[in-house]
Amino acid sequence: MTPQNPFLAKRSLLTAAGLGFALAGLGVSWWRDQSKRDAALSLEASTALWQAQLTSLQDETVPLSQYKGVKLVINFWATWCMPCVEEMPLLDAFFQQNTSKGWQVLGLAIDQPSLVKKFMAQRPVSYPVLLAGLEGTELSRMLGDVEGGLPFTLVLDEWGQVAFRKMGKLHPEDLRAWLSV
Repeated sequence: MTPQNPFLAKRSLLTAAGLGFALAGLGVSWWRDQSKRDAALSLEASTALWQAQLTSLQDETVPLSQYKGVKLVINFWATWCMPCVEEMPLLDAFFQQNTSKGWQVLGLAIDQPSLVKKFMAQRPVSYPVLLAGLEGTELSRMLGDVEGGLPFTLVLDEWGQVAFRKMGKLHPEDLRAWLSV
C-alpha cells in the first residue's frame, strides 16, 4: 500500500465539497422556483376569482374584479366556525389600520345568507362581507384550500399574485408578515 499524496487528498475533498455546494444550490433554486409556481394562481383559479360575482349583505351583486390592482386579503369563513369568528376582530383591526395604505379585506361567508346577515347584525365589521355560499367552497379549493377547511385566508399582492395562504386561525404575526407585501 502506497501512501496517498496529501495534495491530491485535499484536492479530492475540495472537489467533493464544491460538488456538494453546487447540488445544494441547485436544490435551493428548484425549491424557490417550485414555491413560486405553487404561489401563483392557476389560470383557472385566477379566472374564477376575477369573474366571480357575489352578493353583499344588502343583496347587491359585487364583482370581485373590482378588487383587482389592490393588496387583497380574502378570508373564507362561516358563522359556525369558532376560529373564523375569533379572528374577525383581528382582520377588522388590520383593515382599519391599512386601508389607507391600499389594502382591502374581503370576508367570503360559506354559509346560509340568513345566518350570515343575522350574525353580522350582531357582530359587524368594517370590511365588506360577501355571501359566497356553497359555491365559495369550490372557489376556496381552487385558490389553494385543498383540505376544504375553514378559516382559509389568501393574500394577493396588487398584481394578483399569491403572497400568503393560511389554513386555520390567523395570529397577529401572520398579519404583520403581510405588511411586507
